[in-house]
Amino acid sequence: MKLDRLETFFTTSPSARLLRSQNAAYVVHFLHRTFKDWGNIILPHSDLVAKLAAFQDELRLAGADVLRDRAETYVTAWSAGDSRWLRRFLDTDHEEAIYELSTHTEDVLKFLGEVLDRSLGFVGTESRLKRIIEALSDLVIRGSDDPTRRLEHLRAERDRLDADIAAVESGGDVSTYSSTAIRERFADALSDLNNLQGDFRSVEECFKSITRDVQKKQAESAGSRGEILAYALDAEDSLKTQDQGVSFDEFVRLVLSPKKQEELETIVARLDEIEELASQVEGMQTIRGMMSSLSDEAEKVLRTTRRLSTTLRRLLDTRIAAGRMRLAEVLRDIRAAAVAIAESPPTDRIGLDIFTELDMHCAAERSFWTAPATFETTELTNDVPDEDSRWLAFRHLAAMQRLDWSGMRGAVAEELRSRDRVPLAELLASHPPEAGAIEVLGYVQIAHDDGHEVDIHQTESVVVPAEYSTSRNSRLGETTGQIYEVPTVTFVARQSSSIETERPEEPESP
Repeated sequence: MKLDRLETFFTTSPSARLLRSQNAAYVVHFLHRTFKDWGNIILPHSDLVAKLAAFQDELRLAGADVLRDRAETYVTAWSAGDSRWLRRFLDTDHEEAIYELSTHTEDVLKFLGEVLDRSLGFVGTESRLKRIIEALSDLVIRGSDDPTRRLEHLRAERDRLDADIAAVESGGDVSTYSSTAIRERFADALSDLNNLQGDFRSVEECFKSITRDVQKKQAESAGSRGEILAYALDAEDSLKTQDQGVSFDEFVRLVLSPKKQEELETIVARLDEIEELASQVEGMQTIRGMMSSLSDEAEKVLRTTRRLSTTLRRLLDTRIAAGRMRLAEVLRDIRAAAVAIAESPPTDRIGLDIFTELDMHCAAERSFWTAPATFETTELTNDVPDEDSRWLAFRHLAAMQRLDWSGMRGAVAEELRSRDRVPLAELLASHPPEAGAIEVLGYVQIAHDDGHEVDIHQTESVVVPAEYSTSRNSRLGETTGQIYEVPTVTFVARQSSSIETERPEEPESP
């Protein structure tokens, strides 16, 4: 550690400013609980202010005389100026400002987590040494293309596995980790997980840096648009080919793999069976939400890369828009020149030569690639029919009534002999529908087929009584029945002459 870098860190770094702040313990506790313990990657302004106000109430009830200003004042101070413990930004999914932990706060939480080791109370030196040895051994074996060395390693691994299998099959003692070793390895896994979650801010910051540089160059008009675009694409390609970008791409494939997610669910279920971890309630809760949390973190970084693509698209759109404006200006000049010579056109021939052989396309006009639509798969199972439901359906089918199309047309003709226009409601009052609602639809169909008036834009209410007497012209239960909204139908006399003429036989069922 060089002295000049240490002086710069302690003088300018928001991380050091957080550690040296007067209420550091309370601020760190609130931020860790709100974002880490409760699994929040981002929080809207109103939610964060409400949570901080609730935390201040807890402190006052406990007798702590700290953080006495308004919650909104603290949230604003922590995300502005020299603090920058929170990053404040806007997105299209929310109508208010959004907050997330900054890289400086992630560094502080990671540092304090390692120093305090608050969940387990010890540092697993034995397990970490084994991890170091295993990592170096794996590097030596898989980092070399020597086939002899690889075969020696594989055979030794096979012999070890065969010995373990034989010991288990023979019913002998199976070697397991001690209680201390179990807790050590569990602590290491939690520590690595916390560090991994904090590292996402650094990956995201790299993409944001490229986006800011592109926007800055575009705003300052530093270079042509082609140069700015080349810079952005080169920077993005460079980031993706660097170790950090390559590792992140592999991480995304791993965390989004359904197979890996199923494997983790199985591992978590088996961790619950280990007695030594029964007391690690908080740690187990973190492990259970690991895949969901990592998926959300990866999606957030991917949204940042999409914003970079949007910036590039906007840059290209600006160039296309400028070309269109220039074309519009040329067209206006042509029209102005044509108007100027319209009164006294030149005597010599005016012509326009068009080169149709040329077919030019601008590569920048092509849209960006978008992922195809995905469909959720549904597991199909053999359907076992319900016998009662089948019989009920058959009974409903048998209960359906036939429509007497000739009789219905005769009813229409009978009403039109004494007047020129008969609304559907009045027709139904004189000739109650014996087949229920389906007969009402039959009258609407007759009105449509025979050329009567049918207004589909207006509706009227008709009542189908629940019971009828044996006489067609008498009806029981005048005040009971089902009300239906149907198009306004009016039967007119000028069409009545065609009603009783010979017509093709109509189907007797609806």
